[in-house]
Amino acid sequence: MSRKIGIVGGTGPEGSGLAVRWAAAGEQILIGSRDATRAAETANLLRARLGSNAKIDGMDNASAVQQCEVVVLTVPFSGQAALLKQLKASPR
Repeated sequence: MSRKIGIVGGTGPEGSGLAVRWAAAGEQILIGSRDATRAAETANLLRARLGSNAKIDGMDNASAVQQCEVVVLTVPFSGQAALLKQLKASPR
């Protein structure tokens, strides 16, 4: 049974590294970013690396959080408070 895991800040090295490993293990990954286009591009690159069966999609941070059972935060500490306040205001 795969889980849907959101990675907020998933376009960076830490987020992308986690996404690859978890997707390779069969999890469904939603990469979140401030820029949905950048998240989609990162997801496409990672899918190309892992193969077409990899379940990785990219979207904005709020959408990733709303759709996931588990969310991992991989943004620098200096930006976490502002991002979490923004996400808290998002409807779920």
